[in-house]
Amino acid sequence: MSFTHFEEFNAYQPQVAQMLKNSFIKGRLSHAYIFEGPRGTKKLDAAFLFAKRLLCPHPDPDQNPCGGCSNCERIEKNVHPNVFLIRPDGEFIKIDQIRRMITELSRTSVENGPRIYIIDEAHKMKIEAANAILKMLEEPGQEIYAIMVTDSFNAMMKTIISRSQVMHFRPLDKKLIRAELEKHGADATVIAVIPEYTNNYEDALRIADSAEMMTYLRLVPELYHMAGDEKKSMVLRFREVRDQIFTTTDKTDFFLTLMILYHKDLLNAKLRHLSELIWCPEKEWIQTLSTLVSEQMIEENLEKMLALKTRLKYNIIDALAFDNLLMNLERGLNHAI
Repeated sequence: MSFTHFEEFNAYQPQVAQMLKNSFIKGRLSHAYIFEGPRGTKKLDAAFLFAKRLLCPHPDPDQNPCGGCSNCERIEKNVHPNVFLIRPDGEFIKIDQIRRMITELSRTSVENGPRIYIIDEAHKMKIEAANAILKMLEEPGQEIYAIMVTDSFNAMMKTIISRSQVMHFRPLDKKLIRAELEKHGADATVIAVIPEYTNNYEDALRIADSAEMMTYLRLVPELYHMAGDEKKSMVLRFREVRDQIFTTTDKTDFFLTLMILYHKDLLNAKLRHLSELIWCPEKEWIQTLSTLVSEQMIEENLEKMLALKTRLKYNIIDALAFDNLLMNLERGLNHAI
């Protein structure tokens, strides 16, 4: 569920890890924190590391929780009575959820030590819930700590922000996403390409586990390998799965982004920028194809793809434009080869 050491946390979010570690070293903890940043940046993992360090009776000199005591193990399993995790009930975090937590916090704890409440997706608190939390922040109880996790910082109540210490989590480095995918057992193409699509490790793993998304990932190089083969058609092959791809803008965006990344590789190969190639397993074919087409043709098709991606931002899925794109691409590649 969470990090076991600050060194592990530091690999993902060095600035936040150092700030929190220094707070423990100097004994200057805030009663309330907001962990804000894009999804998949290890905010909730960090919140549980904070709780472990607070409740662990045997932290080491580097402020790391021991990881093996009853407190650390129960926090890892989210069953410690002094740690409260609040998540949206449906679309929102409701006042009844906060009231139940406040009631628990008002009672004498069954165990000694600090108590920590973690509110995941804190921006989804309804106004009554947010006001109840604000009142708690204005009158913090002894040894009670709050961590509010959000990927929509601007949607948080300003008075809550003003009473909390804000920790800014940055998008993860692509190398870290690749490492996560490798540990997950993803293949070489997935490890090379998916971090170029998302820097959210949760989304990256979700995509890697999706049979449908993997179909689209395999489809892109398949289409380019049809170039010059009179018995195969890029357009007809695309039409076999077009309706599935156009089901949502997310799927369409994923497929189109993969096409753009492949086409950028063609351009980089043409310009001999081989170290910048993304589709590494396709390197040999990309280099071959790039020698057969003009730089102008690659750039023109790339511009058309980018224009389609811009339209997708406004939820405009233009099936005819996609067909025309594939037709022009196929015609140009076949003519070149």
